[in-house]
Amino acid sequence: MIPPALLAALALAALPARAQAPGAAPPALAAAAEALADALGPPPDGRRALTLSVETRARALAAPLEAALEAALARRGYAVTPARVPASEAEAAARASGQDWLLRVQAGLVPGRRELSLVGEAIPAWASFFLQHRPGARAIPPRLVQARAPADPDTLLLAREDRPAGAGFASVRAIGQVPDEVLALAVGEPGEAGVRAIVAVTASEAWVISTGGAPVARRALDPGERTPVRAPAAALAVGDFGPGRIAVRLAGAARGEVLALRAGALEPAGPLDGTPLCAAEGLRVWGAFAPGRGELLDRLAADPAGATPAAVPAPPDAGAPRRLYRVAAAPHGGRVAVAALGVDGRLDLLGPDLAPAAPPLRGVGAGLALADLDGDGAAELVASEPGPAAPDRVRVLRTSGGPPLLESGPIPGRILAGAGGDVTGDGVDDAVLASVGAGPDGRPLTTLLLVSADAREAR
Repeated sequence: MIPPALLAALALAALPARAQAPGAAPPALAAAAEALADALGPPPDGRRALTLSVETRARALAAPLEAALEAALARRGYAVTPARVPASEAEAAARASGQDWLLRVQAGLVPGRRELSLVGEAIPAWASFFLQHRPGARAIPPRLVQARAPADPDTLLLAREDRPAGAGFASVRAIGQVPDEVLALAVGEPGEAGVRAIVAVTASEAWVISTGGAPVARRALDPGERTPVRAPAAALAVGDFGPGRIAVRLAGAARGEVLALRAGALEPAGPLDGTPLCAAEGLRVWGAFAPGRGELLDRLAADPAGATPAAVPAPPDAGAPRRLYRVAAAPHGGRVAVAALGVDGRLDLLGPDLAPAAPPLRGVGAGLALADLDGDGAAELVASEPGPAAPDRVRVLRTSGGPPLLESGPIPGRILAGAGGDVTGDGVDDAVLASVGAGPDGRPLTTLLLVSADAREAR
């Protein structure tokens, strides 16, 4: 049998290079274990012998957490013996081996939050002299102890549950609605640090929506000076834009604007000269709308000035410039960090420097997001069907091509926008798509779809 310390070391060795020193528990595991040991307190009446049983739905989490708890409890004076039987048999085994206590710990991520939760039950295992005629009776009542700690990236990976057998690569479900046609989506932290939300933009409003799908704030966009366009379109990004974290620009608008989310309200924070297409970890992508159109020029840059139409004059013999439908960024970058879909159906896959990073793809719909759904460090494409007709379908594709990892059943309406980001709080990317259909009154109604490989979504 492999010792717990070795299992913990193996689990940590499998983490990315950002992980802790060899043999060290990630900060959240160590903090939660110390907090639970503090809640339990030192051994009462000299009863030090303790059997430790750890239960978690994430197999990778069990051994590192057991090792962290064993060390924390030993520092409080306990002689810890890890349980080597199923949780249902742990109490009987602790009694049979003469232990004083069984500490049964259940661990997991708090749904929707990047937080590790430990709930322990301290069960007396010694025989009571006064209850010898009742072998299963406990000498004193059990006691509950609890602890929580913010989950660092390595703990989030360890604590991510395995998807049930037969559940498929990812799940798709509706999480909310916007009573209009959503033109652009973003997932990020539009207000308070650490609080993720979905931002949606229509032709007249900006919405902030919780990860559970509930409206948080909405605001009419500044109409300003606008020129007519053939079809409405918007550019949207959530990131550091100085006075606010939401940057938006409508096609045909002379300028964009920066919005700030404060105390549950969206407030104007300043004008914006550029066209923010998307933002991700260490990356912002700027572009420009084609004059009189709801399409983008095929001119992307890491700064606003580099994407303006005058920045790169076209050769005299050049034909009409290529135009783009959508540009999406992978939340955590990677070899393929940006995807740009042209109106000619070609999807360009670009690196963080906006240079080609992989061969182009075709057959990808305009409702597009990049998201590392399985946490392997490479983003997948989450996209609609390439055809314009409803109903639509959600497909998950590898950037290297090949058959879909997922293809959903029919989705009412047309999927026209998407964004990647951690919505469920398990530390791994999800995708949100906007499916536009008709509401009961015949007016446009957008349903927000969550695409997630989080095991909790498959229950």
